[in-house]
Amino acid sequence: MLARIPEGGTIRPRPGIRFGHAVREADGTVLPPDGSAPRAEGPLYVSLRIDLAPGPPEEMMRGLLTTLGDLAEQGWAMQVQQLAGSPFSTTLAALHAEPAALPHLPGGPADGAGVLVGVVDFGCAFAHPAFRHGPDGLGGTRLRLLWDQNGPTQPGAALPGRFLDPAELDGFLARPDPYAAAAYLPWENGYRLQDPATRGDPAAELEFRTAVHGTHVLSLAGGRRPAQGPWAVPTPPGVAPGAALAFVHLRPRALVSEGDATDVFDGVCALFHLAAREGMPAVVNLSIGANTGAHDGQGLMDRAFDALLATPGRAITVASGNMREAGLHRAGEVTPEKPATLTWRFAAGDRTANMLRIYTPMQEGMPALDLSLGRPGEAPDSLLEPGRLRDDPAIVLRDREDAMIGTAVSTTRPPHTEAPLQHFEIRLMPSGAEESWQVTLRLAPDAVPAPRPFQAWIERDDRRPDSSSWFEPRLPPPGETLDGAGCSLGSLACAERPVCVAAYALPGQAPAQFSSMGPTGSGTEKPDLAAPGVNVPGASGLGGLRDGDGMTHRASVPMTGTSMAAPQVAGIVALMLQARPHLPAERIRAILRETTREARAGAAWTPELGAGRVDAAAALARTLEEPA
Repeated sequence: MLARIPEGGTIRPRPGIRFGHAVREADGTVLPPDGSAPRAEGPLYVSLRIDLAPGPPEEMMRGLLTTLGDLAEQGWAMQVQQLAGSPFSTTLAALHAEPAALPHLPGGPADGAGVLVGVVDFGCAFAHPAFRHGPDGLGGTRLRLLWDQNGPTQPGAALPGRFLDPAELDGFLARPDPYAAAAYLPWENGYRLQDPATRGDPAAELEFRTAVHGTHVLSLAGGRRPAQGPWAVPTPPGVAPGAALAFVHLRPRALVSEGDATDVFDGVCALFHLAAREGMPAVVNLSIGANTGAHDGQGLMDRAFDALLATPGRAITVASGNMREAGLHRAGEVTPEKPATLTWRFAAGDRTANMLRIYTPMQEGMPALDLSLGRPGEAPDSLLEPGRLRDDPAIVLRDREDAMIGTAVSTTRPPHTEAPLQHFEIRLMPSGAEESWQVTLRLAPDAVPAPRPFQAWIERDDRRPDSSSWFEPRLPPPGETLDGAGCSLGSLACAERPVCVAAYALPGQAPAQFSSMGPTGSGTEKPDLAAPGVNVPGASGLGGLRDGDGMTHRASVPMTGTSMAAPQVAGIVALMLQARPHLPAERIRAILRETTREARAGAAWTPELGAGRVDAAAALARTLEEPA
């Protein structure tokens, strides 16, 4: 989990708690883990991993809540956390980022040289020519670090996985099968699961190994097209082909906003610490995210990102999310006369756990709402009666045969923020049938009889595309709006200093229908701007390899999402940092917003595209006006 500790000079070792990276709030200094409790004056953001004693689910949940309560009493706030002329060339043109269109820098071409482009994601095909040196793209690695958090972890290590440096990667690249030599398969990356029914199907296997999310993302920001050889034409170029690269491969559950988001925090810290050691400015791209949280820019992860970016020469780009039409958010209020009922819909065939979180402000320092849960087709409190979570804040939900089907938890210090919010969390394992559950919120008997606002979020579950649940109705009727749908931004997309990127479609440049909309829950203008995000070609997972007949595999593959839009902006930021290595994050974000095509024409911010469509040449020209 992520914690904010008000005074870092007072931290002491604690049994069962392992400390990861720490960030000093005052100036963004990163303190890497050394096996002991971090020590620094002033407030710190720290990643924690808490070892729980095994036992029944009820006891483990209560044990965690007890530990969190003990730490909270000491002031800790916690977050349990293609070819030449292909469409890719058109994408560069849309960004106004073709080399010929960019201003020439005093030291040479604008290509990101001297800047670290880091990506925290899933699956890095490090053998792809886009990530290697040499005129034919078959030389040594451009990666300064590959941290595989899924790899074997040394006993007692503060951080999970293994760290591969350039020398180790070059050793693997010298072998006939680099991935087998490294015991690392980019396509077995945790971002999505292959349908077991397609295993053994050559076409399905090829598609699964080609569309590797993190590989595609890294190439869009900093991929390099070789000058000669068999990969010269098909390898897609990135925006900053001269940058140094680094990659953090997350564990699968990092897409869930519970404690595993700590892996994201540690990954970002590790990349900025690497850049500081090597004397480079850095931009880190996050084409990842979760859904639950207050989405107000004040959560611990938001504030930790803002603290990291207090150091000049750093930037973070974040995908806004693909949840505009997913039906995963509702907002409303509960009144004395009218409870609020949410219809939670599960698809047929869904056999994965689903999570719903609800947040409401405390009322005069006390919880104000009760929650009840009704089985499909039954009374609204048939499984969980109102008031039970007041009597017992951690309940295991069981079916009529007494089998465990989920959990329900209520806290007044939720794991996303230090604000005094009442928080409900429900996890359900659906039956596999198409069904709807009823979640009802009502004022508690001793609450002040006044309206109480709430926000409800269903967590994303995209490892299997057919397994996500949603609120019914998912979409409003044609021509109408849906009360309470509100913000659809991802939970990592709401911090102030990072650059939040939406997506638009080429060639018409209309906002992408899936691209999440702002503003944040506090009214902040996010997304900041937009880049192409529909059918964008980037590096494939098999690029750089040959099949059994000696033929080269496909070098590029098109992918769609705000995941594709954000790294293109990361590449533009690398060009800006190449020109002005000490440019602060606030100026980077401001320049990008001020130089969009729409902003230059006087248009106002919009929830779909932010300040407008990014323009690399204009942003770089404006950057060159900044003090050197």
